[in-house]
Amino acid sequence: MEYWFTYLDQALIYSMLAVSLNILLGFSGISSVGSAAFAAIGGYTTALLTLNAGWDPIAALCLSVVAGAVAGIVVSAPILALADEYVMLLTMSLSILVITITSGTNELGGQQGIVGLPFPTIAGRELFKPSDFVPFLIGIAIIVALICWRIGESPFGRVLRATRDDELGVKSLGKSTFATKMFVFSAMCALTALAGSLLVLFNGIASPSLFSLNETLLIFAMVIVGGLSSIPGSVVGAFLIIAVSPILETTLNVSADDSARIRPIVFGIVLILIVRFRPQGIVKEHHKVPRTVSEKAKTLAQLGVSERVQVPIHDAESQSAAERPPVVLQVSSLSKRFGGVVAVDGLTLQLRQGEITALVGANGAGKSTVFNLITGAIRPDAGEVLLDGEDITRQSPQAVARKGMVRSFQDLRIFPELTPLENVMLAGRNRPGENPVALFLAPRSVSRRDRQLASEGLAWLEFVGIEPTLKVNAGSLAFAQQKQVAFARVLATKANIFLLDEPLSGIEGSAVDEMLSLIEKIRESGRTICVVEHSIQAISRLADWAYFMETGKVTAEGTIHELLADQRLTEAYFGSAN
Repeated sequence: MEYWFTYLDQALIYSMLAVSLNILLGFSGISSVGSAAFAAIGGYTTALLTLNAGWDPIAALCLSVVAGAVAGIVVSAPILALADEYVMLLTMSLSILVITITSGTNELGGQQGIVGLPFPTIAGRELFKPSDFVPFLIGIAIIVALICWRIGESPFGRVLRATRDDELGVKSLGKSTFATKMFVFSAMCALTALAGSLLVLFNGIASPSLFSLNETLLIFAMVIVGGLSSIPGSVVGAFLIIAVSPILETTLNVSADDSARIRPIVFGIVLILIVRFRPQGIVKEHHKVPRTVSEKAKTLAQLGVSERVQVPIHDAESQSAAERPPVVLQVSSLSKRFGGVVAVDGLTLQLRQGEITALVGANGAGKSTVFNLITGAIRPDAGEVLLDGEDITRQSPQAVARKGMVRSFQDLRIFPELTPLENVMLAGRNRPGENPVALFLAPRSVSRRDRQLASEGLAWLEFVGIEPTLKVNAGSLAFAQQKQVAFARVLATKANIFLLDEPLSGIEGSAVDEMLSLIEKIRESGRTICVVEHSIQAISRLADWAYFMETGKVTAEGTIHELLADQRLTEAYFGSAN
């Protein structure tokens, strides 16, 4: 029986490595190939402390976890802002570097490793045989799995999955993606170091062969076979991969040496079959959201929006400059150059409280670039952006969103692997569940706020005309429905200023009229709206004021009727747009 207990112990340890990697790879989209390196940091720390310093194994494990977390912070700070391919290359280089150092350092045992480790004693019981390790490893594996499950299946995990799908989309909702990724990277490095320490204690040796790059690839296989973004799947994948050796040796009577040579072939075949016939893995990604009911009227009332709004006729032409509402956004002399191309050239405009302002012009005039500049997605070369009198010119997109100015995107940027409700819930503010400390120390507060946000999310989906009970991923919806989800997500931020980038593109028929009616209702709440749109009919219906852009400059402004009356502008754009 000890033979089978050996593989059970290995499966338990590798399940910890697999779930930790899955949080990074599956939930967060961080392409780390450094699992073996961080496991080695934990393993060698434990070996040195228990053998040379005589530390208690539990104390050594705790310090190894700290060492893994610190190493994760040091490594993540410079690399997480890079593209995925660079993260993969740098973490792979880290694994190679760690193995090179451990193999070539005599104090770390060189190629042979640190040998002669004492059998660990836990709670007065010496762990001598593989069966002795089982209860201890089961307990640790359950704790690690629960930690990862809590992180993944929570509001914090929802932010991770959204960041994986579209990082700029998350930033536009006021979320700090870098801090989120940095925390989860260091936390998973800590758990990986813990698993590496347990691997050393179990084997009684800390050697480079235990932490080779092949081990990282093995853990990758476990995650992919089990299922990306599935904690149970990672556990299943670990047990299945580890079970290959004993099955070959006992069922097929293959020698240990032959088994070692055959295993990579088996793994390769299994991966090919999984990728070809079940790319989601054995256990498909599935995430729950709180059960709740819609509080549509209450939620809309909080924003000042009525379900039945009689939209008054806005006649900006009859208002004098003094009578117009106060300015809430002032853009002055804004400029941006990309190489030899001047995208925006000394642009100046104003948005006034409770008005819909249109930004119109031909394709390539720089309209979307203006949105990118004033929301912080792109930094301007010159100029100034004042929001309620505060200079926000070079602030980050998440900082601008938190100050009350939120945008939509021409290319939607919804989170395709999240449900419509999850998309909208991400826009909520004051979410304790997105704080890792509150996530574990204040679970009731986290749950209560999440249920509240789910109720509000249902209301916003109903408001834009989406069936709130839809449980499919948003990416599988029709384009017009995705547009509605994106609009509901913007509204759920409850911002004061909404920047809408071509809200009518890709939709037609009755959906156009419905979208226009929604925008009019939001204006009635007193919100300020700036809309980029090519449809002159829509602009004529919506806009209180309009700016006409040509080659990055505002060349005319006024009511849409005044602009339409200008023959030059009509010839330059409006006539062809109709």
